[in-house]
Amino acid sequence: MRRYFLHRYFEFSLFLLLPLLGCSREQAAKGAPTVAKEQSIAITVAPVEAREVQRRVDVVGTLEADDEVTVYGQVSGSVERILVDLGDRVMAGQPLLQLDQADLQLQVGKAEAILRQTRTRLGALDGRDILPDDQQPVVRQARANSDDAALWYERMQSLYKEGAVSRNDLDTALAKSHALKAAFDGAISQVRALADQLREQQAALDLARRNLQYTVIRAPIDGSIKERNVSTGQYIAGGTMQNTKLLILVRDDPLKLKASVPERFQGQIRPGQEVKVQVEAYLGREFIGTAKRVGPAVFTDTRTFPIEARVPNHKGLLKPGSFAKARIQIRVDRGIPFVPEEAVYYFVGITKAFVVKDGVAQERQITVGERQDGLVEIVEGLQPGEQVATSHLSQLFDGARVQVVGNK
Repeated sequence: MRRYFLHRYFEFSLFLLLPLLGCSREQAAKGAPTVAKEQSIAITVAPVEAREVQRRVDVVGTLEADDEVTVYGQVSGSVERILVDLGDRVMAGQPLLQLDQADLQLQVGKAEAILRQTRTRLGALDGRDILPDDQQPVVRQARANSDDAALWYERMQSLYKEGAVSRNDLDTALAKSHALKAAFDGAISQVRALADQLREQQAALDLARRNLQYTVIRAPIDGSIKERNVSTGQYIAGGTMQNTKLLILVRDDPLKLKASVPERFQGQIRPGQEVKVQVEAYLGREFIGTAKRVGPAVFTDTRTFPIEARVPNHKGLLKPGSFAKARIQIRVDRGIPFVPEEAVYYFVGITKAFVVKDGVAQERQITVGERQDGLVEIVEGLQPGEQVATSHLSQLFDGARVQVVGNK
């Protein structure tokens, strides 16, 4: 019985002591931060640097040929020779195809013969110039005959007045004068008609010669052969609505980059700005171009506006139709604060840094921007020249005493 009462007494005593032990522990726990605050935390620091930042806009787009031309024939005929093929580079005016020339050569010969006959009738042999209408031999002869008849009529009038000739003779002289005058006018008209005919025949000859030249199909622009759609011996239709498509040429130096820019950047994109282009075929390599055109309106479905940039392609490395990423340099900002990445602390959605001044850490909420070379741009919250902690950030708090043991 005595042991039973001793055991109950011991349990009752423990029950009374437990709250006292709990209070002692709470006081010890509350006293711990006070002790920690009084201790200095060893940290390293780094200065907030002022840097130059090139502001840019990243876009995607497509590289297109500066110009693309589909080549058709201007005359019909059979393909006699093909002088170029897919991928060949050509210069403007360079022969691409040649058609059979036999029929057109005959047309030229016929037109030359007809023209030569007319020139002979007009007295322009051996390439001599055509005489004026009143100097043509037929006109001069007709004028002489008409003048003689007019003089003879005047003489017959005098003789008739003297009674030397009859009335019938006078009428005969008058009729002859009128006839020869009409012959003179007819000679003038005939020469003029021949001159008009000559001009028409010259035009026909020029057309035949031009069509003969068209049998050699030449490159309209400098560029490369994108497609060949014709074969040797094939008959092609030219000069009609059903023209045969022969070749497609593209001018691939320079190329055009067509891209869309988000509307928030309107007013910041201008012709003349530098554009750096990358394609998957040359990863890590940049091709430098220049913005040339900026669209005047925003597309309502995408909330973007179009731009065009010119990209030099002297070596032909870039291909039209390629997908491209581009970075447009819009401006350069100077004196922008940057800190090492280690100086930025992220905690429950808050971004902050600790400015160190006179051995005390000051907490600052910051807004970060771009990253470059291991540094982070500070959009808001820090100024160049300040010192920021770069180690033990999880142990720091506003007002913590720190000891600088090194620089970053």
